[in-house]
Amino acid sequence: MSDTATARETAIQELVMATRILVNEGIMDVFGHISARDPENPNQFLLPQKLAPNTITTSDIQTLTLDGETTDNRPSYLERYIHSEIYKARPDVMCVLHTHSPAVLPFCFIDTPLRPVTHMGAFLGESVPVYEIREKQGDSTDLFGGSPDVCAEIAESLGQSPAVIMARHGVVNVGSSIRQTTFRAFYMEQEAKAYTLGLQIGNIKYMTEGELEAAGNLVGAQINRGWDHWSAAVRHLGLAEDLA
Repeated sequence: MSDTATARETAIQELVMATRILVNEGIMDVFGHISARDPENPNQFLLPQKLAPNTITTSDIQTLTLDGETTDNRPSYLERYIHSEIYKARPDVMCVLHTHSPAVLPFCFIDTPLRPVTHMGAFLGESVPVYEIREKQGDSTDLFGGSPDVCAEIAESLGQSPAVIMARHGVVNVGSSIRQTTFRAFYMEQEAKAYTLGLQIGNIKYMTEGELEAAGNLVGAQINRGWDHWSAAVRHLGLAEDLA
C-alpha cells in the first residue's frame, strides 16, 4: 500500500485484502462480506458491491449510509443491513464481517453455547451470544438478514460483544479495525474447532474471568502479526498483485 494513501484508500485496500485472506483461510465462503466504517465520515460505510468474494477489487467498493442505502447503481448485498444496523447501534465498531465460518456453524443449531477454551479465543468473553430470529419473527422466515428490522434485532443481540451467532445461518464479527475483525474471525473459527473436539474427548476446564481478561489483552496486542502472516500467504499465492 502506498505511503501517501488516504485513510479511506487504505481502508478500501484492506477490505479487499481481508476478503482474500478470509477466503484463503477457509473462513469466508461465496456468500460472505466484510465492510468498514468510512474513516473520513463515520455516518457511512464501505462495502463491496454484490459479487463473489474472489472477484472483488478496490473498484468494487460502494459507499452506503447508516440506513444501508447507496447512490451507486450497481447491485448491493441483500444483507447490507446487518452492517448498517450494527454501525448505527455501535459507534465504536469500525468493521463488520458476516460469514458462514465452517467450525462455528454447528453452534448455530445446537443448544450448547460457543465458549472460548484457549488464550487465543479469550477476546470472545464467557460465551458468544446467539440471535434467535424465531423469538420475534416467527418460525417461517428465510433465516436471512435482509431487512432493517431483523438486522436491528441482530445488533441488539450482539450488544457489546465482539461476535454474534445467527441461529441456523452464520456469524457476525465486529471490531475496531479491519485487521482486528479479521484476526477475531480467524481465531473464533479455531476456538470452535478446538471446543468441538474438546467436548468429544473429555470434560472442559473453562477459563476464569481473570484469565479471559488477561489473555484477551495479551493476544489483542498481536493483531498485526496475524495480518502480516495471512497477507504474506495471499501475496505468495499471487492473489494480491493489484494491491501493491
